[in-house]
Amino acid sequence: MQTYFNNFGFEKPTEIQANYCSEKNNFSILLANTGSGKTLAFLVKVAIYLEKNPDEQVLILSPTRELAIQVHEVLTKLRLPFSNILCYGGHSFKNERLQFSQKPTIIVSTPGRILDHYERETDGLNKFSILIIDEYDKTLEFGFLNELESIYTFSKLLNNIQLISATEINELPKFLLNVNFKTFNFLQNEKPDLLFYSVKAEENDKLKALALLLTTISNETIIVFCTHREATERLSKHLKEYGKSNEIFHGGLEQIDRERALIKFKNGTVDCLIATDLASRGLDIPDISHIIHYQFPQTLEDFTHRNGRTARMNKSGKIYLIHSSNETLPEYCDGIDLITLKVPDNFIDYTEPQWLTLYVNIGRKQKIRKMDLVGYFTTDLKIPFDKLGLIQVAGSYCYVSIDKSSYEKVKNNFSNSVKIKKTNAKINLCR
Repeated sequence: MQTYFNNFGFEKPTEIQANYCSEKNNFSILLANTGSGKTLAFLVKVAIYLEKNPDEQVLILSPTRELAIQVHEVLTKLRLPFSNILCYGGHSFKNERLQFSQKPTIIVSTPGRILDHYERETDGLNKFSILIIDEYDKTLEFGFLNELESIYTFSKLLNNIQLISATEINELPKFLLNVNFKTFNFLQNEKPDLLFYSVKAEENDKLKALALLLTTISNETIIVFCTHREATERLSKHLKEYGKSNEIFHGGLEQIDRERALIKFKNGTVDCLIATDLASRGLDIPDISHIIHYQFPQTLEDFTHRNGRTARMNKSGKIYLIHSSNETLPEYCDGIDLITLKVPDNFIDYTEPQWLTLYVNIGRKQKIRKMDLVGYFTTDLKIPFDKLGLIQVAGSYCYVSIDKSSYEKVKNNFSNSVKIKKTNAKINLCR
């Protein structure tokens, strides 16, 4: 077990990971807070099982594309001796089929996509015997019960089932009712270090209150939550008019646009994400400092998940509730110790991030690795290593963040084709 955590860069597992992975019960429910490392926990647990049962096939289901991608990223970093595949809508179905011909041991997928493969009888897709449902509660909330039941019909005798959740599981689907699960409940183990602020909008102008509040936060990451997609877009537009750069994130965006928004938020090109509750689960961004509720969710559960984006891995966080004078706070706020916060009376200039994101039109398909990009930017363009930020390599493209001070060295190449690892490439500023 320790080897897997070492591969991931951990000297030792957390208490949750150690307890869960050492338990030999193959039918388990893991309840743990967001940011507790439960993804790594269930992947190591299944890896230990596969060591003795290498011929079985694992199906890991995630309710959203982003969650599936992040589970697969953790899986890749573990460097397990088992083949794997990632499947989700918006991905090339043809390429996925080609990968299935290699008969992968571990499949990470959204429910709809894997069901599509089964119904279209993708060659190389076997009957799975190990089932893991990540964010189980959210999977049901998104209405995937029928898909889960249909997927179950393509399994053989299930020898290992794990249900993973950040909230209590009230009921199980019919096909799992006879399973004798052992529950590992770590939800009360760690209380996040949170401060809650009440921000009253003068003259009921919540937008102005938000814009003024954001002037008090610099060089720290912020998620502003709205209830509706339309509100995120309207809010984003108005904040840009105030001079505050931001990105939006909601389920109505194309996958590439959602991905781009998260990349720019992760690498520091923007420090403010305007999002719906889609961003309240599973985003692997450990250092979010501030959560702002511009519109309130309907339930305590959703409120809790929004707040769970901050104060992760023993860090602290600040939560802001923006409300007008005639707006009553939801009942779930009654027991919260709220600190009254008055925003400034006047605007000051926003402190903008010092990073930019570049788009490079080659990726893994051209056998490009992160070090190839590091070599090009530091050697060919003479950009100091400490001026390079996060590098993300995808199938046919890459994102590279650089310090704004190095922009002049790069922009002269925007109209030219350059050579990276003997491959022709184009570099542009990411929009």
